Amino acid sequence: MNEQTFDCYFCGGEVTAQQVNVMRRWKGRYILIEDVPAHVCTQCGERYYDAVTAEAMDRIMRVSEIELGVKHEIRVPVVEMPIVYPSPKYAGVAVCDK
Repeated sequence: MNEQTFDCYFCGGEVTAQQVNVMRRWKGRYILIEDVPAHVCTQCGERYYDAVTAEAMDRIMRVSEIELGVKHEIRVPVVEMPIVYPSPKYAGVAVCDK
């Protein structure tokens, strides 16, 4: 990964080179891609990928699981985002209620 340094476009924070995990969805399936080279803002967390990395992630999403050489599978719970509103009972903490 190119070790260039720059400021975050969104907040002006310092951007540093890191290895990150990326969750992508393509045609109804999710894939977790580990150890992706990225530049990440230390202030707001915005991520930047170079063109080669972005294209590699897109290619990964287009191939079958057999071609990928899947490392392992994980189970992920799926929840629906409830309506969130402030409640005096929790003194400034947002609580959820459906």
